[in-house]
Amino acid sequence: MSTPPPPFPAQGPPGYPPQPAAACSWHPDRGTALTCSRCGRPACPECLTPASVGFHCRACVAEGRGVQQAPRTVAGARLGQKPLVSIVLIGINLVAFLLTAVQAGSATDLSDSAAYQHGSLLPIEVASGEYWRLLTAGFLHAGLIHLATNMISLYILGIPLERILGRGRFLLIYLLSLLGGSVSVMLFSGLFTPTIGASGAIYGLMGALLVTFKRLRYELRPLLIVLALNVYVTFQFPGISWQGHLGGLLVGAIVGASMVYPPRESRRAWQWGTAIGVLVVCAALIIFRNAQIGEWFCVYDVRGISCIPAHGVTGLTGPGS
Repeated sequence: MSTPPPPFPAQGPPGYPPQPAAACSWHPDRGTALTCSRCGRPACPECLTPASVGFHCRACVAEGRGVQQAPRTVAGARLGQKPLVSIVLIGINLVAFLLTAVQAGSATDLSDSAAYQHGSLLPIEVASGEYWRLLTAGFLHAGLIHLATNMISLYILGIPLERILGRGRFLLIYLLSLLGGSVSVMLFSGLFTPTIGASGAIYGLMGALLVTFKRLRYELRPLLIVLALNVYVTFQFPGISWQGHLGGLLVGAIVGASMVYPPRESRRAWQWGTAIGVLVVCAALIIFRNAQIGEWFCVYDVRGISCIPAHGVTGLTGPGS
């Protein structure tokens, strides 16, 4: 077996004999008088990388790359992350509409489908314990035009907002806005009036995008015009749930502000704290409203929906769907 060559001599101070060079930390068969300016390890020229001050060895360069922070948006999301949640939500809404249309045997009148009857937001049914309606109603639509309008809006508003907030924060705002719209319907809508559609969640995205544009000092006029037109349409045309729209808008703006306005040091605490606070308030309002309404037994028939109070004698019949 051949032995490695002796280390190369290093030039010492004048008047002193040459000193043996240390072996490179990565090439033991190479002698070197060079060291890493950061950790002091001996390293040959091949194993050193120029730095702002001196030269760094392979280990320090790798360590520096590992701790280097990726660029972040104002909300704390990784910069350049591709939107995914918006597309998935659109897909879920399309699948839900297809299921409802198949059950009803029609793409225009969906009230006969089981998904519509057991998934629409009907306050009197929620008060009787069917809490899933608070969320499932946001994935049902009355027809193709209703579906297309909401999905186009979700794409236009969702893609830029998801790029800024990141996937998790975007999904959180969407679901909380949907819930906020449902709570508003519970508080201010008729007990027998079914409500469906993703409009509450989409208005929440609009509110979140508005405060985000304000935070980033973007031009707000186009977004304000779109918001004003939507609010005008909400109150001018019958059959549109202004309760769900305004509830979603309010929740989206509040949670969106908590995503983009807090400083980086306390950003996560503000985001989680606001989201949990909104959820607690929504739950408390639902409990309060349910106590007001009481428990009912409801049956769907040709007249629409017939309900009888669980602890009473008289019945009550609501309007048809």
